[in-house]
Amino acid sequence: MTTDFCQMEDSVAPDGDAPDLSEARLDVPFTIVNVVTTALALVLPFFYYSVSSIIAFFVFYTITGLGLTLGYHRLFAHKAFKVPKWLEHTIAVCGYLAIQRGPIFWCAMHRMHHRHTDIPGRDPHTPNEGLLHVHFGWMQRRRRDVWEKVLYRRWTPDLLKDPFYVWLDNEMFDYFAYVALVSLSYVAGGFVGAAFNETGTFDRYNAMCFLVWVGVLNRVAILHAFGFINSVCHLFGSRPYSTHGADSSVNNGVVAFLIFGEGWHNNHHAFPTSARQGLRWYELDVNWIFINTLQRLGLAWDVKLAKIAQAVPYEENDRPVIDEEEAVA
Repeated sequence: MTTDFCQMEDSVAPDGDAPDLSEARLDVPFTIVNVVTTALALVLPFFYYSVSSIIAFFVFYTITGLGLTLGYHRLFAHKAFKVPKWLEHTIAVCGYLAIQRGPIFWCAMHRMHHRHTDIPGRDPHTPNEGLLHVHFGWMQRRRRDVWEKVLYRRWTPDLLKDPFYVWLDNEMFDYFAYVALVSLSYVAGGFVGAAFNETGTFDRYNAMCFLVWVGVLNRVAILHAFGFINSVCHLFGSRPYSTHGADSSVNNGVVAFLIFGEGWHNNHHAFPTSARQGLRWYELDVNWIFINTLQRLGLAWDVKLAKIAQAVPYEENDRPVIDEEEAVA
């Protein structure tokens, strides 16, 4: 079943008596991880590379990237379609392996972004607070609502109903998961190399190749691909649709190519709950290809699509994804 409409608002978290969000803290461990891994990703791939590690990188980039874009973004944050619970949890795990926090935190940030798009001090990531801030810095120097659970969880009452997502909403788990991911990538690379060398022994060089390309470069690439959505897709591109308020979203084909169709950002901000964001024949949207395939297989339903045959006034789509009574004060 496909629903031909698109809702504009993504949360009804109360705005009255809003807490002071000016207080910020520097997340030292997270900053160290992001800065060090980014630096390593700029250097090590030139010294450690193999055919198998590069193939593994593209496979894992696709798995974790779709986990975030198809899963965290379109399925969880915008409820653009529905899938069976077992598949929903599987997609959530794929997204979690990108090490960008669990669905609750991620969706809270995204719903905040849509509610307060490009309003400094309210939107967690807007270029109006600087390019470095929107691309990278907002995750390091965090406002209160970007690190206090009692504040950001107000935006995700629907996800709080699932104990699995609540369990994933523990930042300490992210560090354990990343150490495990890096370690497993090293081990996997060694055994893959052993399968193709003459001696059949553990291949330490290929192990390092996998650690670099799968354990380090993949996370950094995904991290900065999403940084491009937040920065480039609010600065450089086309605006086929008018959007409300200070919203400066634009379409950027290069970013769309890098991150599975998410670069059609103005389309998305005009029709947030549309499962398809590439709205024209030439706007490649890999996420939509996967969602449409799931729908044809009977694994996705209630698929929402933007109605673009005629102009749709903003007011007609101004309905929340989360019902008023569901919002947590």
